[in-house]
Amino acid sequence: MKISAILVTIGLLLLILILVILSVALTLGVAIGIGWLLTLFLPFSLFEASLLGIIASVIVGIFWYNLIGSIPNLRSSEYDDIGDEDEYYDPIPASRFFKTDADKTWEAWLRFQLANDIYAEFQEEEHPIVSKGEKQAQELAIRLADIVIPMLKTKSAKAKRLTVTLPALKQQMNKIGQRPYDDDILNLAVMAVNWNLDYNYENVMRIIRTKSWNMPCELFDLF
Repeated sequence: MKISAILVTIGLLLLILILVILSVALTLGVAIGIGWLLTLFLPFSLFEASLLGIIASVIVGIFWYNLIGSIPNLRSSEYDDIGDEDEYYDPIPASRFFKTDADKTWEAWLRFQLANDIYAEFQEEEHPIVSKGEKQAQELAIRLADIVIPMLKTKSAKAKRLTVTLPALKQQMNKIGQRPYDDDILNLAVMAVNWNLDYNYENVMRIIRTKSWNMPCELFDLF
């Protein structure tokens, strides 16, 4: 996969270089052609006439660019088309993390938050786990969130920062008798978890300090 990606990148760079060379050659060719025509009617040297042709070409190009850009909805529709190419995906529903109202605890809420951030990270990356299906990616995200929760329960109530590292995540998986996933999957999970812990630091620290993991969480009512 890495070799093919490198080859594709090299191919694109060569294509861009060829297009640049062709564009320069075409521009110079047109300018020299215009210059030659001007020398037939005006007392200019070929160099002077060609330079004048280049300036005229730039002015005409700017004119047409501004004219096309002024057409209503042309640019906006162009960007709208680009935006439409982004594939939309549904988050893991909150109901996946509880069966009854009694299950709407702070621990379930944090599982919901972590799993969705991990799942979102999977979507951002061109990773094989996504191509295998939305359901499988969601289940993997939930399993990873379940592995992280016990790690957070061991954090000190005086911690200034909450972070999860790749070695610690692997150690936790070995501890529960589960073979660690590939590093590329775990790195995505670590990135998503640490972003969430930084964003929800106050909430998570309050849960840790008050040991309210099994207490009712009113935030579930927002989903």
